Amino acid sequence: MAGIYIHIPFCKKKCHYCDFYFSINHKNIIKLIDAIKLELELRKKFFNKNKIDTIYFGGGTPSMINPDLIGDIIKSIFLRFKLSKKIEITLESNPDDINAKNILEWKKFGVNRISLGIQTFNNESLKFINRNHNKSTSLNAIKMISDNFKNYSVDLMYGIPRSSLNIFKNDLNEIIKYTPPHISAYNMTIENHTVFSHWLKKGIINVQNENEIINQFLYLTRILKKEKYIHYEISNFCKPGFSSKHNTGYWKRKKYLGLGPSAHSFDGKSRSWNISNNKRYISSINNKILLNSEEKLSQKILINEVIMTGIRTMWGIDNNYLVSNLKYDILKKQEFMIKKLIKEKLIVVNNSKIITTKKGTLLSDYVSEKLFV
Repeated sequence: MAGIYIHIPFCKKKCHYCDFYFSINHKNIIKLIDAIKLELELRKKFFNKNKIDTIYFGGGTPSMINPDLIGDIIKSIFLRFKLSKKIEITLESNPDDINAKNILEWKKFGVNRISLGIQTFNNESLKFINRNHNKSTSLNAIKMISDNFKNYSVDLMYGIPRSSLNIFKNDLNEIIKYTPPHISAYNMTIENHTVFSHWLKKGIINVQNENEIINQFLYLTRILKKEKYIHYEISNFCKPGFSSKHNTGYWKRKKYLGLGPSAHSFDGKSRSWNISNNKRYISSINNKILLNSEEKLSQKILINEVIMTGIRTMWGIDNNYLVSNLKYDILKKQEFMIKKLIKEKLIVVNNSKIITTKKGTLLSDYVSEKLFV
């Protein structure tokens, strides 16, 4: 299993919480897509004999560019790599880009999964976080997507400053009317170099109370469990058979190739990332130079990454994987700490796997830190 991620670094406007790399200057879209196709050619030997199971268009806002450009990239991938017959091709989209023409074009080019960025249905909150849509646009988008795609995901946020548990309850109750096959719900964290981080320093906003955030998360998990969703990763819930294959590949440490400015790649032993600058990316690729940085991952880093990603999922930390791939037996090396975490009711050990309890899920960062090498 292997995946390809394509970073489309353009947006219509900047959300106040976002720290991803993108530009609101759209002059170089065609040149950048051409550069991504050339990068594909330059890196066509990345996977060797691995089949591609997933293609994921993220950003930025890939849904805002001409669908033909999405199609061009997909065609370029199909020409250069071995593909699974059941390949998952996901496109991140904003509600204001959902219309009959775009849907028809995306499907024609092979897109079979949409990840829709709703975040919230509350119009005041949407204005506050600087989104480009409103509740009505979101509801229309969900209806159109559910009529045209069997597989799709809806993104929500909780812990938004100036929001509340009641607002989040309304958001979630609105979503489950449509029973989407997949729901992602993220706790908003205020990242450096964002509008919100600037406002926080100026005292314009405050972060939400920790208990309020916990209550929103507990409500989320309780309601979605009642609605028969599988809580397979801390922020992700799905109906049976509809987990995100692409993101699951990240958590299970499969190879992935990242294309476009700021995109990351992982080959099992090292991680690399492209330069976060559209002009320099285009120029270097046109000169057949890969302007990226690379980190060879030590055994310690690899072990800690397995712990960190595993503890977030329902599959847990697989000791058999650690022993066979990294020569590290966590059940023996961390026997004392594992017993302590079991006593604190934060984890359970099921055969060779360490899995968090409901309480442990709330404290996953703490659990990971205690188990790190």
